[in-house]
Amino acid sequence: MKKRTVFFAILPMLLALLLIAGATTTQRAKAPLFEQADLFQQGEGGVHTYRIPALAVTKKGALLAVADARHESAADLPGVIDLVMRRSADLGRTWEPITVIRNPPGRAGAGDPSLLLDRRTGRVFCFYAYGPPGVGFFHSAPCNAAADNCMHAQFIYSDDDGKTWSEPVDITAQIKAPEWDALFASSGHGIQLRSGRLLQPYVMRKGKETWTANAYSDDGGKTWRMGQPAGMYVNESKAIEMPDGTVRQNIRHNNDTDDKRVRFTATSRDGGVTFGPMQPLPDLIDPWVNADILRYDRQKAILFSHPADARQRARLTVRASFDQAQTWPLARVIHDGPAAYSTMAVLPDGTIGLLYERGDRNPYEKITFARFNLEWLKHTPRP
Repeated sequence: MKKRTVFFAILPMLLALLLIAGATTTQRAKAPLFEQADLFQQGEGGVHTYRIPALAVTKKGALLAVADARHESAADLPGVIDLVMRRSADLGRTWEPITVIRNPPGRAGAGDPSLLLDRRTGRVFCFYAYGPPGVGFFHSAPCNAAADNCMHAQFIYSDDDGKTWSEPVDITAQIKAPEWDALFASSGHGIQLRSGRLLQPYVMRKGKETWTANAYSDDGGKTWRMGQPAGMYVNESKAIEMPDGTVRQNIRHNNDTDDKRVRFTATSRDGGVTFGPMQPLPDLIDPWVNADILRYDRQKAILFSHPADARQRARLTVRASFDQAQTWPLARVIHDGPAAYSTMAVLPDGTIGLLYERGDRNPYEKITFARFNLEWLKHTPRP
């Protein structure tokens, strides 16, 4: 009886302590968080310029940040370009040294990486464009996978959270029509639909015409097919799956609209294979650049990152929508100076990772990883 009396006597105290602990945890969770670190810097390791960020979170929670190491200039293919990676096991607080994950022989190049996680198996794919010596997007001829005068669609994959990578897998013959001049994967990341389908957006060219479409696989990446165009005279795109199962493509458009450069969108009702008409997005400025769009299911939000300047690559901004990308009530500038490509990922603790190009004089001086939460995005800084 004495033990029960003592227990009931201290029970209110225990409950009070639990309430205090819970309140403290809630306060910490709601505190605005923003931190960042430069992962790749121009000139580091003898590399002229690092470009084209790609980001993924593995099934076990490791962060993989991949980029082009452009050895001789900042230019796209053709050029001597390797794919390099940094890896983090602690939500981006610390990073392993730079490692090379694709090193084409001689003066060939591998560029424009895009990462895609298969949640069922844990395999991470890294798509990229392979250019034999002298071959780039505008220096490529109609051909198939066996020719040396055209760009190839390839990927490597990792089954151990990015610690090791496979030999290259060439899927050019599977997804490229012989009459097309060139194609490359839209950099950043692909997505996996709830059905398990893997989607990787691509850009294709035939003469002066360019368009975007999704390569897709329904067998875990063993075979791939190319869908129909989501838009013409466009460039890189990203895909998201909406709650109703439709796939919405967010597209870089290289034409002016009423003297204002904006993003475009198109909707698919068959898993990203065919699309309805392309429509402009007047609220999303686009100075002809690759951007990113991401579902953030924990907060029932959609996030969008882009340089919010109509005429130059600058003012890297993250926006949030809570009505399925109809309006964007939240926006914060991440970097007010020159900035270009960006890509995002939701981290295991619910924070958001952003990998983006930035600099002081031009957008390609460094690639930076930022980690923030939605509370920081909601917070209005004092002037």
